[in-house]
Amino acid sequence: MRTAALALTTLWIAVAACSGTSNRGTPLPVAGDDSGGDDTSGSSSGGGGDDGGPIVDGSGSSSGSSSGSSSGSSGGGSGSGSGGKDASPPPASTGVSVIVEPNGQNGAELVSAIRAAKTSVHMTMYILSSSQVIQALIDRHNAGLDVKVVLNQTFPSGSTDNTSSQSQLVNNKVPVVWASTGFTYTHEKCVVIDGKQAWIMTMNAASSPPTSNREYLAIDNDPADVAEAESIFQADYANTSIHPQGSLIVAPDNARSKIVALAASATKTLDVEGEEFSDTGTANAIAAAAKSGVKVRVVIADNTPTASQQTAVATVKAAGGSVVATSTPYIHAKAMVADGKSMYVGSENFSGGSLGYNRELGVIIDDTTEIAKVAAAIDTDFKAGKAQ
Repeated sequence: MRTAALALTTLWIAVAACSGTSNRGTPLPVAGDDSGGDDTSGSSSGGGGDDGGPIVDGSGSSSGSSSGSSSGSSGGGSGSGSGGKDASPPPASTGVSVIVEPNGQNGAELVSAIRAAKTSVHMTMYILSSSQVIQALIDRHNAGLDVKVVLNQTFPSGSTDNTSSQSQLVNNKVPVVWASTGFTYTHEKCVVIDGKQAWIMTMNAASSPPTSNREYLAIDNDPADVAEAESIFQADYANTSIHPQGSLIVAPDNARSKIVALAASATKTLDVEGEEFSDTGTANAIAAAAKSGVKVRVVIADNTPTASQQTAVATVKAAGGSVVATSTPYIHAKAMVADGKSMYVGSENFSGGSLGYNRELGVIIDDTTEIAKVAAAIDTDFKAGKAQ
């Protein structure tokens, strides 16, 4: 963690979005966010996240929960931020390393981590279709480990589903439940290993993401974080409410406020990478930083933009920020780097639905060695993008 500097000078951003839900309520439309799919829209150039090319990841939905949350206000709230004036980033976690995809390993690291588990594997996953991951879960269960899975059930029309994967797990007697319908989507991508390590990822457990997409996998060994991730898993597995109070970035509880705080803390640079960029509060916070003198770079996926994304992009550009769309690799990442000193990585996209109405999970990191990996990837993606 670090103390915030007083002046803003540079902000970099690469973005795509997700949607969210709140306290187990019935989903309702979200005013001001018409993004139809975070990881849903896919790219004309391929990637997207599932086994068959562009995938509907569904986190940028326009619906939300009737009960809502403080962070899930209509259209994302004002979220103007202070542009770094006396602003501090959210508390950071320790003992977190990051894998940047694609890296030529084809996702073997995650499969190996599951197979190396000694006592338990607890997975929450938006899309599970990798045969290697599914078989690893089955094998660990057959070896006597405590293997449990929470799977997202509902998806945007015409995208994908987890029916086959769920059936495979059930047929092999692996405990698996459908995620709560109180969230628009359970868009989280997390695997807790042995209660000691949490893989908090932008990546779905499918075959093509590690080869075709820009993805970030945060391997979190912070005991407090792992305990928090495990408590969220247990509550979601039992379909009971939970309002975490730890350092993790949890939608719908605290995701928007922490991401806005991170943007507001930047004094020199802020890198953000994601599939969509449509949340009003996040865009306003970034624009406020740009107006204060921060250099802003935004990288989004090369998809057909929604009306809300066009508005968010225009807001940032009017404030002096630069925005590009990148097609290769497909931008499925969700990350924000402030001054090269503090970074968010997680499943939350920068959309009203993802931050306010989905189940999502992310982490703040201040290890500059790990941050440099993501910053370098964002820089590469920015240079490969088309100005918007």
